[in-house]
Amino acid sequence: MSLYQRVKGYVRPRAVRRLDDALAPHYVRQEQVARALTELTRLLTDRFDAEAEAVAVLGQRVAALGAQMEQLQSELHDLRSRS
Repeated sequence: MSLYQRVKGYVRPRAVRRLDDALAPHYVRQEQVARALTELTRLLTDRFDAEAEAVAVLGQRVAALGAQMEQLQSELHDLRSRS
């Protein structure tokens, strides 16, 4: 083994360790990212579920209004035909 390789084998791990120590406060651990993504997914799912429920309620109300409109038109038609 050459002198260069021995020095490299000794210096590199220490340099990497020092670099890791210096940058550690700026790192985000994979577990933290996974937790954040899980929480974001939960929040978005809850939001989409709530919006889907709101759309379903609106759809029911529009359908009820449509049925009432048909009933009113039918009654109006009956009233016209009596005259």
